[in-house]
This record gives sequence, C-alpha cells and structure tokens, in this order.
Amino acid sequence: MEFKFSVLFGIVLAIIVLAVANVVWMVDPAYVTPAAIITIVIFTLIFTKLYISRVSVSLGEMITVSIIWLVIDAIVEAIQVFALGLDVTTYYSNYMIYVGYILIVIFATIGYKLFSKTVTTTSKPEERPAETSTPPV
Repeated sequence: MEFKFSVLFGIVLAIIVLAVANVVWMVDPAYVTPAAIITIVIFTLIFTKLYISRVSVSLGEMITVSIIWLVIDAIVEAIQVFALGLDVTTYYSNYMIYVGYILIVIFATIGYKLFSKTVTTTSKPEERPAETSTPPV
C-alpha cells in the first residue's frame, strides 16, 4: 500500500466532492445530496481504478485506503464548515453526510472487485512427460 497515493487521491476526492456540492448549492440546495452522492460514486470508482493501476493491493489494503479517503474527506469537510462559519450542529445533523462516507468505503471495495486482476496460481504448471528415445521405424 502506497500511503502517498492514498492521501493524494483522498485529498483530490474530497476537493472534487465538496466543489460539486458547493456549486450545486448555489444553483439549488435541494439537489446537493444527489449530486454529492453521484460524485462520490463516480470518483471513488475512478480513483480506485487509478490507485489499483499504480499500486498492487489486496482487498484488506483497499478497505484501509478507502477509510483513509473517508477520514481525509471528513477533515476537509470540517475545515470547510468552520471556514464558512456554518452551524456545525445543523450541518452534521444531515444523515446523508454519513451515507456518503459509507459509500466511499463500499464503492472502493466494489471498484477493487471490478478492476483488480487477481491471478490465482493454485494449480501447478503441467509437466510434460519425459520423452523416450525410440528409433524411427
């Protein structure tokens, strides 16, 4: 597991999701949750694909990476809440925020299952029978 790639992708994921949510909030606040969830699903799958193509990981390591992404997203979101001076209690009483956090882990796991190329080498390579030297007839 590459820690620098997981942190980098987590920061980019958090910035993209919050940017989309803020833009949609300016247009119509009623569409923030669906836009954020769609963005989380799409970009979690994209970053999972990119992460798997750069680093070889197991399923357990991918779940750990997705939890790192979740924590980074929560930290960036908390920074945004305090920077914008929003009411913390009202903001975090929206249960869809926590659904989004869970979706990061779920779709990183689904992305791992979709995009990983697990090669099972349980069978031994076939042995060729020993050639006997028989004179041609």
